[in-house]
Amino acid sequence: LMELAGLSVACAVQKQYTPCKLCIVCGPGNNGGDGLVAARHLCHFGFTVTIVYPKATTKELYLNLLNQCRDLAIPVLEQLPD
Repeated sequence: LMELAGLSVACAVQKQYTPCKLCIVCGPGNNGGDGLVAARHLCHFGFTVTIVYPKATTKELYLNLLNQCRDLAIPVLEQLPD
């Protein structure tokens, strides 16, 4: 379900906006996982994505999603940029 939710968010953003810079703030729960999936898809759609992940979890599922984003060179920050 997380993959479908993240893809749905990414498709909705792509439908409304042309590729631009985006900041996606992710928490440690399921919605945060949706955000990581959305970030990955948006990167593939041509958006320049930065992830802010202030309360990262150590659960394997989220670590794998985070590694997928890092493999795409999506920056992952612990706090909002200045």
